[in-house]
Amino acid sequence: MKTLPTSLWLLALLALPVPMRAFSAPAGSGEAVVVMPVMADTQAKGWQVDKADNICGLDDGKMLSKPAKVDYDALLKATPQWKKIRDEKIDPNSPEGIQLRQEAVNKVRDACEKIRLQEGHCSVWKTISHSDGRAVSDITDLVKAQL
Repeated sequence: MKTLPTSLWLLALLALPVPMRAFSAPAGSGEAVVVMPVMADTQAKGWQVDKADNICGLDDGKMLSKPAKVDYDALLKATPQWKKIRDEKIDPNSPEGIQLRQEAVNKVRDACEKIRLQEGHCSVWKTISHSDGRAVSDITDLVKAQL
């Protein structure tokens, strides 16, 4: 089995997309520079999400900084399209019911996106939590006002 020369191993390590931080020894000490990987921000990694629950914005739990959540079912039921399905007793599985539901979904998503941008959130979710138990802003009332 062949092994790579040390210089090639160093080159391979430098090619890795890992943030590094260099620590140098005091001047004149004759010691080498030490390069160590910088650990990612562990605070950003505790989000417990399912991509299917993402309404708008970032959908990767590792990328989240200021997410928000909504009561999605309450928002759907607050749309004129959903009220029409209910009031006119339209079968939700009929072509008209499917079309109205999709319009309601689009309306909720657009309203969530508008509030997300206004309030400075990175994303809006149906369900989201963090492993350290931190609170997540609920913007349901703000979104409902847009409907």
